[in-house]
Amino acid sequence: MSRSDIKVKGKATSTKILIGGFVMLTIAMGIGRFSYTSILPFMQSQINLSITEAGYLAGINNLGYLAAAFCAGFINFGARRSSHLRIHLVLCILTTGLMGVTSSFSWWMILRFISGFSSGFIFVLASSLVLDALLTDNREKWIGIFYGGVGFGIALSGLLIPLFSLHSWRGAWIGLLVVSIILVAIIWRYIQEPKKQHITVNGSDKASSIKETKLFLYLLIVYGLEGLGYVVSATFLVSYVKQVPKMEFFSDYSWIIVGVAAVPSTLFWSWCMGKMGYVKPLIFALILQAIGVILPVLLPNIFGVALGSILFGGTFMGISMLAITAARSLKPTSGSQAIALMTGFFGTGQILGPVGAGFVLDATNSYSISLALATLVLVIAVIIMIVGSVMSNRKSLKNA
Repeated sequence: MSRSDIKVKGKATSTKILIGGFVMLTIAMGIGRFSYTSILPFMQSQINLSITEAGYLAGINNLGYLAAAFCAGFINFGARRSSHLRIHLVLCILTTGLMGVTSSFSWWMILRFISGFSSGFIFVLASSLVLDALLTDNREKWIGIFYGGVGFGIALSGLLIPLFSLHSWRGAWIGLLVVSIILVAIIWRYIQEPKKQHITVNGSDKASSIKETKLFLYLLIVYGLEGLGYVVSATFLVSYVKQVPKMEFFSDYSWIIVGVAAVPSTLFWSWCMGKMGYVKPLIFALILQAIGVILPVLLPNIFGVALGSILFGGTFMGISMLAITAARSLKPTSGSQAIALMTGFFGTGQILGPVGAGFVLDATNSYSISLALATLVLVIAVIIMIVGSVMSNRKSLKNA
């Protein structure tokens, strides 16, 4: 076999792994984690699920995700990543479907925890698998396509849930179970280990030359605040729009728009990072997200909700990509630990956000106040990131 044939075969393999990873994120994140946002209004109206209970279910799912992210980050899986991915895909799909079988809140808590745990493992291991495959074949520019699977899953579940929920909220969970089984059957053979080759990293990467680690502390705080601020909108956006006068018909579309906007966003923010580094795009993305969260409150009409959904969907995955890349650049000799710390702060924010918002909603009976507080958190994150960037630059100039 000629060298060109080997190269073509290698790219075919990495393409299959990329497709498999895209679908895995669709199932684990877009459906397993975020479909709850679209199903929540049906559960609230049909079985009187309280806002506090809704917050607990969101929080326990994020707790499971946090626990899995830490575990997966510090376990050496060797060549067994594909086997673990298959196991957790089955767990994620089953726990999604079983939500529509039981009516016990205690069981829902258990199922959402396991679902979050399996989603976390899938996200970490699928990322590892796909990045290895793409970097081996020098296809770094395709990484953004992989993370677009999250947005695709959100858009897909947003389209299907209203159809599945025509008769009962149970139909939404069970319908997503069937869809997930079909999707995983298509890519089951694509879940494979890439050929082990030496992966070289471009030494000219500007970010890798940064020695200032003080900015990392600011970045940790900012990413934690992002987890807290974004998750409130991610959990309650559809419920908020549903109770706005004359806007109930648009509630499901708002979440679909979030998913559609998220699909190409990672490619855009990757391009920005290549042009400007990570600090400026991260600040810009946080500002746009803050506007996106508050816009439906300031303009409770189709324009405000649609534009807010576009801004929110177009930033939340981009912010994660930028923040994680920044962390690895600032801690080049301890990248895994840096990502684990980032995940910890982000996950803690995700847990506190829905629970805190649930208490605020119960006390005030107003989604607007919770979204306004989430916006304030994001504004604080912007300020901290700007201050951290300025302080870091000043210190670098003094040491020059």
